[in-house]
Amino acid sequence: MGSFMLRPVDALWAAARTVEVSPRHPAAGERSVMVGDAGEIAELAGLLEVDLSASGFLCMCLGDVDFTVRGEMGRELGVLTYHMSSSLDWCQWDGQLPLLRPADLAGWLVGRGVITLRPAA
Repeated sequence: MGSFMLRPVDALWAAARTVEVSPRHPAAGERSVMVGDAGEIAELAGLLEVDLSASGFLCMCLGDVDFTVRGEMGRELGVLTYHMSSSLDWCQWDGQLPLLRPADLAGWLVGRGVITLRPAA
């Protein structure tokens, strides 16, 4: 039987037991949520899928929402940071990568009260 290697991001999700989703700069009404259901973690992993073939880029901000992925015994496995510019950052990548479904992720975050949509200035 042949063997295959998981990509680091796939290994991260395979070991995930909980994900804490936290706005970095919460506005009124915004809150952190904990995701612990296996189905919801899988849904979130799909929403956080990025284009791994894209070139990473760096901006000067710290991001907008952190996804702290924890494994067995609450051990931190990784922190992914969502940038409202439709990208995701993780220390395993060389910069931010574009999300494949940014509108769906934004809807998920709004639906759970993690972020609110603010009118453009």
